[in-house]
Amino acid sequence: MAFIDKRLKANKPLLGICLGAQLIARLLGANVASMGRKEIGFGAMQIHHSTGNPLIGLSDIPVLHWHGDQFEIPQGCRSLAATDICPNQDFARGSNILALQFHIEARPDNIEQWLVGHAHELNSTNIDVKQIRYEAKKYGAAITSAAQKIFLNWLNATE
Repeated sequence: MAFIDKRLKANKPLLGICLGAQLIARLLGANVASMGRKEIGFGAMQIHHSTGNPLIGLSDIPVLHWHGDQFEIPQGCRSLAATDICPNQDFARGSNILALQFHIEARPDNIEQWLVGHAHELNSTNIDVKQIRYEAKKYGAAITSAAQKIFLNWLNATE
């Protein structure tokens, strides 16, 4: 938290994914709380087609969601995408802060580590592990390519 707070106060580039995004939101004064259910698996997002949205490349690509909490959009930040289950999937503050609730960093070749590491959570929520494997294979190359472009474009746009 101290590291994130220091970066935020210095307005230095900061990328937060899942818990990292939630911590950024909390430090920016937004509420973070349980959604009352989990969003786990691959799913498309409704990308807000606003000027400078770094996530435009995900418009037609289902991404991996794996969370049960969500954040409010902090004051002074803008929402970039939503799902029906979780309307606050991410936010940006200027060009330096990017917070993502979903996982475009997950590579299809390491999905088994996720499945093994979260076996109890998956069993308790009746998530179809075979479906996650199938979709990781189906969408993996597109997600990986889009993620590389998004991260490079974001890094190049940071001040």
